[in-house]
Amino acid sequence: MKAFVALILLASACTSHRPPAVNAPADGAEYYLPNQPLVVSQPRLYPDPQGGLGHSQDPDIRVTDIRLTASYTVLYLTFGKDRTERNNNYFGSSSISFNPKAVLASSDGKKTYALIKSEGIPTSPESRDIKNDEKVPFVLYFERLDKGVESFDLFECKSDNESSCFNVSGMTIQNPADSTSPPPR
Repeated sequence: MKAFVALILLASACTSHRPPAVNAPADGAEYYLPNQPLVVSQPRLYPDPQGGLGHSQDPDIRVTDIRLTASYTVLYLTFGKDRTERNNNYFGSSSISFNPKAVLASSDGKKTYALIKSEGIPTSPESRDIKNDEKVPFVLYFERLDKGVESFDLFECKSDNESSCFNVSGMTIQNPADSTSPPPR
């Protein structure tokens, strides 16, 4: 009988009496599922765990979100120096602007989409002086991508020793060719 009581006490000690967490993900991958409400209401993170925000040759430029509206392809970007970068003059200043002739190009290069307007950054020849410790968010509005174009690049200009262009490659967004087809999982 003593052995039986000891066995019961041991079994109950190993059992959790806490209620299971509500909506707790089983692993970290579940935090970034596209059907979660937070994904809709907040900009995506950079580096993006889902992929799709592209890669810039300029380490100071970050794409934070991409959206399609009925009329536009909208890119949300941030310009800012990284304080931890070794060769960075964090306490200096910079002058920024955006080329009005910039385009989005489909990944196959067959189609381009012109810049319509920008918010938060002037277009050349105008420019804006900023301190290197400042982060500047801005929004670019381009012609809307054709249905079926889901992979594209931003081409502002050709970079040289004097200026760095805001070129971003490898951006993707869900934009199926047939509007009745379900989005990929």
